[in-house]
Amino acid sequence: MTYKDMTISHEKEIFVFRIKDFWSAVTHFIGMVVAIIGMPILLIKAAAYQASFLSMVSFMIFMLSMILLYGASASYHSFHVSNRVDMILKKIDHSSIFILIAGSYTPICLTALKDTVGPMLLTMIWIIAIAGIVFKVFWVTCPKWVSSVMYSLMGWLCIMFLPQILSAVSIHAFMWLLAGGIAYTIGAVIYALKPKLLASKSFGNHEIFHCFVLLGSLCHYIFVLNYLTMFH
Repeated sequence: MTYKDMTISHEKEIFVFRIKDFWSAVTHFIGMVVAIIGMPILLIKAAAYQASFLSMVSFMIFMLSMILLYGASASYHSFHVSNRVDMILKKIDHSSIFILIAGSYTPICLTALKDTVGPMLLTMIWIIAIAGIVFKVFWVTCPKWVSSVMYSLMGWLCIMFLPQILSAVSIHAFMWLLAGGIAYTIGAVIYALKPKLLASKSFGNHEIFHCFVLLGSLCHYIFVLNYLTMFH
């Protein structure tokens, strides 16, 4: 991969602006733009169904967490400024994954599950998210499999409340929720194992991982847009 460098010297410190990870940056920049466009669409539809204030807040949290994740990822993969800035961006990038997972739980917890296990599940997931962020702040360089296991366990925590979820939403709605979880998990496995079959210098394991993350977000967006907006 070729890089375009522009070096700026400020007395004692030299900053190097370097374009890097082109496809990783592009895929998640697209995700950020689509999420920004999708947010008002979701909120307008929810308002049309006379969604409650709490539901509207949950939808906003969901979309803002998605925008944060894709914005942070696109920023981290776009420019190399300095090692210190790279490390900061990496911590924000990895931490935002916990925020997206918790943000994805928030709508269903405050709509379909609000009268049953929703508040408890929401509290659990955000406590785990905060703990995960603290973990990443202090050990962002942990092995990739550790990160993948943490993200996957957090994402599949809802299995503990599967009966309540199946009672609250239709099977068609649940399939979108499940499809999103499967897409995220496949991406996490690729991220952790880096299979040689998918290795490529231009569009390899990490870029494919990014695509599965996009697919997971799309499935969950459809789930929220088409099903949860109808809950009051």
